[in-house]
Amino acid sequence: MGPRIGEASKFRIYLGAMDGGQSVILKVAKTFKDGDILAGEASEFNILSSFAEQIAKLEANQGGGNSHYDWLFAKLLSSFMEPTQGDRRINVFMAPDTDIGELFPLTKLHAEVEIDTRTSIWIFGRFLKFYSFFELLAASGDNPIARYPIFSPDDYLIGPEKHRLIYYNFSGDIADVVADDFVRAISKFILDWVVVGDSSSEQEYLELLEDFSEFGRNSFEQAHRDLYTLVKRCWGIQYYPFTYRKHDTGIWKKIEED
Repeated sequence: MGPRIGEASKFRIYLGAMDGGQSVILKVAKTFKDGDILAGEASEFNILSSFAEQIAKLEANQGGGNSHYDWLFAKLLSSFMEPTQGDRRINVFMAPDTDIGELFPLTKLHAEVEIDTRTSIWIFGRFLKFYSFFELLAASGDNPIARYPIFSPDDYLIGPEKHRLIYYNFSGDIADVVADDFVRAISKFILDWVVVGDSSSEQEYLELLEDFSEFGRNSFEQAHRDLYTLVKRCWGIQYYPFTYRKHDTGIWKKIEED
């Protein structure tokens, strides 16, 4: 078990490595009783993983591309009670298609740097896609009302180089809450982070972001569609490096794929 990187009321979070060297995140319950929280979380992540696999198989059978919903959340490798730790439960996660060493806590970057318009777009788009996944999950079952996870920036890791936004901590969900509330909350989080330029395209994006933050949308699928209608018209769909600057400086820097 490596260094501790976080702590919640019921568990601690550590970096670790598998026997083969693969980097992992370990969540260790503080007490035997606290393990119930991690058992519930394990169940939630297994549901997400199973449904992402179903979508991938369906897309493959239809001859389409892979939407890679599995890249939006951490993969649960195992969940077990450890006898040497007083039967405290441990959840072990890996980062999909990337290395945990390339990831940062979302709240850390949000606090330390500002981002430019197009960087904010891909982060915002990842949020909208992730939440729309729960709408698909609901539509596949008997209850069409989505149970969205509580929006907490602490629940995410971000990989600037590969454009990864990874949900890795289940803080709970809320029943009977419409998408509007969460669309507004996420939009305000992005508005508080982004520095928008003076170009007409960027100002149009700002207007859309402000509209989201005030009125929300009836679904995340609708919000995602509205966002990328604008993106396709203004910039097209293409890779754009993570572009940031320290607060109160004018020097923009980039993190991009090699």
